Amino acid sequence: MSNDTVFGADWLELRLEEILGITEVSKLIRLSGGANRETWSFEASTKEKCQSLIMQIDRDGMDRLNGTCERESRILQIAKLNGVPVPTVVTSGFSGAPGSRSFSITEKMQGETIARKILRDTQWQKAREGLIHDMAKALAAIHKIDKRRFVGIELSDIRDPLLSLTSIYEALNDPHPTFDFAFRWLRANQPEISESTFVHGDFRLGNLLIDSSGLNAVLDWEIAQFGDPIQDLGWMCVRAWRFGNDQRVAGIGSYHELIDSYGQESGRNVSTTTLLWWEIFGTLRWGIICLQMGGDFRKGRTNSLEIAAIGRRVAENEYDLLQAIREVIK
Repeated sequence: MSNDTVFGADWLELRLEEILGITEVSKLIRLSGGANRETWSFEASTKEKCQSLIMQIDRDGMDRLNGTCERESRILQIAKLNGVPVPTVVTSGFSGAPGSRSFSITEKMQGETIARKILRDTQWQKAREGLIHDMAKALAAIHKIDKRRFVGIELSDIRDPLLSLTSIYEALNDPHPTFDFAFRWLRANQPEISESTFVHGDFRLGNLLIDSSGLNAVLDWEIAQFGDPIQDLGWMCVRAWRFGNDQRVAGIGSYHELIDSYGQESGRNVSTTTLLWWEIFGTLRWGIICLQMGGDFRKGRTNSLEIAAIGRRVAENEYDLLQAIREVIK
């Protein structure tokens, strides 16, 4: 990204001058990761101090996701006020140029997000020991936020998750027999929706910033919504988010550990049967997201090779669905 482009160093300096005073931007570097948005790190220097900041931008051409970065910044501010560990927002808004995209700028926090390192490197051993409880505590804080705090922020309220997912799947017009079977099984075994709370929607390794002592920040709130809080727990258990490890919860712990820790922090009793239903639902949901991304690439809505690669993972989710359902009905 050169200095004369939208979101370049010159633009950043003008934007940050309104908040921080005269600012010099340096070390503007694009970071890897994040299929639906661009992420950049940079240094912002004023007379008083030098700050390390992170900028996220809606991915160009993905119109259905436009505005998510700006919306996320407002969610972050509410979450922080309610005890959830999140980065501090510096500013957010829209570029204002033709093809306007939203952005957010936050303070950079220390830690690691790469799941392979968190799960395997000795550097993170201490963090792993308490990570299930850290995650349960953060989820309990998220689910306790009063829904009225989000007035003015557009958030879906998913009362029937299967109906909502079916609508997305049918709109893709790309049938897969394994997905059809999973929908039938989920409908036949669906637990009652106990309540509707604010939920993160994508709470998993990869979207959590881990430091040497444990969970430092919850990131990537782009698909936050209202719904059954147990969906966040089930999503953590999806096989794809174990990143090759055997442990059933985030590749780190057991169902029992998660249920106990979440119960202590939230006061909610969660059955293993309900948790497993949401795990299978999450696996189907991830499969349909992959299907959707593959369609975005094939139909020319994006030229991102990362999104194309994610689209190829549909088959993995079909396998995971069949395995998970087989284990439940044994």
